[in-house]
Amino acid sequence: MSSDQWSLLAALCGALIVGGLLVGVRGAIRAPVAAGRPPSRWVVRWQAAQASLPDAWARRYRFIVIAAALAAVGAWLVWARPVHGLLAGVVVLGIPWIWNPAGTSSREIVRLEALAEWMQQLAGVHESGGTLDSAITASATRAPQVIRPQVRLLAARLRVGANPSQAYRQFADAFADGAVDNIVMLFLTHAQDHGPGLSRALQSMASLTEQEAISLRSLDAKRAQVRTGTRWVSIISLAIAVYILTNPSWGGIYRTATGQLVMLVLGAMFGGALVGMRALARSRPAPRLLAALPSAAGLSNGTPSALGVAVKNKKQKVKGAAL
Repeated sequence: MSSDQWSLLAALCGALIVGGLLVGVRGAIRAPVAAGRPPSRWVVRWQAAQASLPDAWARRYRFIVIAAALAAVGAWLVWARPVHGLLAGVVVLGIPWIWNPAGTSSREIVRLEALAEWMQQLAGVHESGGTLDSAITASATRAPQVIRPQVRLLAARLRVGANPSQAYRQFADAFADGAVDNIVMLFLTHAQDHGPGLSRALQSMASLTEQEAISLRSLDAKRAQVRTGTRWVSIISLAIAVYILTNPSWGGIYRTATGQLVMLVLGAMFGGALVGMRALARSRPAPRLLAALPSAAGLSNGTPSALGVAVKNKKQKVKGAAL
């Protein structure tokens, strides 16, 4: 291979390393998105991948990005081959997903349990004579920690006079989960007809949500075996690869031009296999039952500007009543 071809391969690997590090840094920093402008597809996928990690890994991912940069540069200098550096950086970036080969359902389970507890709180307040809106407002400070920010935002919207149906829909959009859509559909039905039996309906919904959490916990325990097997297969495969590359009699072939290309293809195949196994063991949230509100009109992310519009509308109503 000529020096120009080596330079081209080195430039390609360097561009891939820099691009991967920039994506990792952007995902770790989580730059704010302008209101009404949806994030790009790649940003959504990256954030979803990070969200599938345990909190301890997600909080420290920026340090993993720095370690990946050091590993890429160090491997490139030690072996004097660009693909070695590229794959070393990719492996370090992928350590969280190698150790956690599939996102568990623990977050969904905790959220379902929190929703069931919140339903019980609402049923208790409503039985004492309060309306649904007053029950939600009263539960804002006592809601389970997992869903408390969303409940507080819903209560704030209702307090300032926002349309209840739209506030409920925005609450559902904040979770984007079919289980929450079930609860919101109950809210919407009551907001339309104000029929009796809301307390019993809330208690029944709490029981169903709790049963769903129990079923999901049982399914997650069965998938744990797949995750453990995938983790150790990945670790053993990487250990064998490192041994081959560090052994001069076996790893020398991968320092040639053909060996570099073969090594790049093998690395891509290994990464694709991990992604496939992760997809098999991944639990997907329940499909949505309600269509998401338009971002421009609904501002479903619960941004302060949406709450500000409701406050402004209430002030205008109060001013008009005073006149």
